[in-house]
Amino acid sequence: MDNSQKITLREILEKIKQKPELQGIDNSIVSSAIEKYLKKNSIPIKILDNFREKEIKILVKDVRAQLHFISGQFFEISEKERADNYTKVKEILSSLNVKSILDIGCGLNPLFLASNYIEYNAIDINTSYIDKINSFFKKKGIKGKAFFYDLREIKPMSLPDVDVCVALKVFDVIEKRGHKLAEKIIKNTRCRYFLISFPTKTLSGKPMTHPQRGWIERLLQRLGFSFQFFKTKDEVFYLAEKV
Repeated sequence: MDNSQKITLREILEKIKQKPELQGIDNSIVSSAIEKYLKKNSIPIKILDNFREKEIKILVKDVRAQLHFISGQFFEISEKERADNYTKVKEILSSLNVKSILDIGCGLNPLFLASNYIEYNAIDINTSYIDKINSFFKKKGIKGKAFFYDLREIKPMSLPDVDVCVALKVFDVIEKRGHKLAEKIIKNTRCRYFLISFPTKTLSGKPMTHPQRGWIERLLQRLGFSFQFFKTKDEVFYLAEKV
């Protein structure tokens, strides 16, 4: 029995975003993920008119998995784990005496890290996070703003010039293979310091055997940065400074 149905890209997008944790992700990101799926599977857009229900479910599941991957795992971290990690971040930032921060792939970091004496700019693909952060900044009188930005499309001179760029658990998320995008981000971000972190556990919660990332150490050295290494129970940190 043929159970094919006509469905538009817009309807697929809305179906994908029915998951509460994906509702805040900007539509342009979702559309891009759908197009990536269609291209990977050599499916012309016009074929959607004859998609069977099973094929729609497979598409939706695949794209949701993509979006979960690139949007990170913020809410899967417990309050205690998050508090311990933010304590370390604040300690490192305080030692630098910086006046401006750019938080890339910020999630809700600014709600825990921003203060009145530092200009705090933040970027993410989740518009619900962005709205929440900007409301928080306004209420607390914090200088700076959060805005939508897709790091996969980073361009020279497109982000604010700051003292330190914070990238907490970002580089493992934005690309599955290779590190070309991480290098592009570092090259195109104007700052004196980078504070980069990685999780010490896998997504299934198992401790990593080697939580240090040799690739980021080699990349930083090649790009002319010196760095210090710090570690908490759940996160490893690289504080890099341009030599």
